[in-house]
Amino acid sequence: MKLTFKSKILIWFGVIILISFILYGFLIFIVYRFNLMGERYMVALSEHPGIDNLMMDRLKELNVSGPFGPMPQLTVLPPGLFIRIFFTITGGVLAIIIISVSGGFLVLRRMLDRINFITRNVKEIDEKRLHLRLNLKGKDAISNMAKVFDDMLDKIEMSFKKQKQFIQNVSHEINTPLTIIKTKIDVLKQKRDIATKDYKETIELINDEIMRLSRITEELLILSNLEENGSKAVFVPVNIKEILDKMLKLFENQIDSREIVLRTIFNGKFEVPGNKIQLEQLLFNLMDNAIKYSIPGRELTISLSNDKKSKLLIFNITNTSTIIKEKDLLNIFERFYKTSATTESKGFGLGLSISKKIVENHNGEIKADYNNIKKEVTLKVLLPLII
Repeated sequence: MKLTFKSKILIWFGVIILISFILYGFLIFIVYRFNLMGERYMVALSEHPGIDNLMMDRLKELNVSGPFGPMPQLTVLPPGLFIRIFFTITGGVLAIIIISVSGGFLVLRRMLDRINFITRNVKEIDEKRLHLRLNLKGKDAISNMAKVFDDMLDKIEMSFKKQKQFIQNVSHEINTPLTIIKTKIDVLKQKRDIATKDYKETIELINDEIMRLSRITEELLILSNLEENGSKAVFVPVNIKEILDKMLKLFENQIDSREIVLRTIFNGKFEVPGNKIQLEQLLFNLMDNAIKYSIPGRELTISLSNDKKSKLLIFNITNTSTIIKEKDLLNIFERFYKTSATTESKGFGLGLSISKKIVENHNGEIKADYNNIKKEVTLKVLLPLII
């Protein structure tokens, strides 16, 4: 059972108080045993000038013996004995106070040392030294706080690395079309006699690259908006099958031109709570990705079904592709990820990253699977149904 810091402090001071009571009781016993009982007490009385032998005999008669030795029923304190008892009790009480305060001071000092250690090390951590960690050992509250801080630094460091990688990828994706455009323009400048055909080819190429830049910019804006405002979208009942039918008509020409064999399986309920625009974007991205990277003439399977408890809508899209391998599955949802099998300069772009964010905003889950024998890639989306 792990105790909280507050519980440990209460227990510690409870122990100190208990020890203080024990010490105080022991002190009273010592004072009584060695100052108010036995021969020492009688000697102190006999040494007092104001007490004669007749009074001494009278005190002995009054003080009868008990099971624990002589227990005085009438006590007379001479000045010397009184001063000795006073200083003994005072010294004992001071000793108890010092022990109690010292114990509390040691505990607080240990805690303050740990807090100062954390403060010093945190001051040294900046964007260039995010690898530094506190590494405090222990199970107390401050150690647990240090562990939580270390975990937070792990997340921040990973976020910085992803941000740096993202900026590098974006720079590369934007720089590539700009380089192509500049190169073509430079070639035209160097030619003295430029044919109309060269102009047209250059204009078409520049137009394609501008469209590519436009798509990248648009996808970046979509992803940024999803990350900032996606979870705030108003949800309404949305029929996924109706959206899917619309997407199938939209991609009909591309499917036919690549001679892809389409197979659809729709069973169960299809209504989910969600944002229709985001869900349309999700299905568009997944279908566009599957068709674009499918082997021409092979099968594309799309299915809608429910889980056994009819609480989830399961969307599967399976295509045959050689551009992806099993080791790529953990990274295909990363922005601008380039698979190990592709030799192209461009990767998957932002489509799958956007798709993953949309699914997360809808409290769902997206998974990727790869059949190494059939070379099939399956993307599975799980969304909560309207019950």
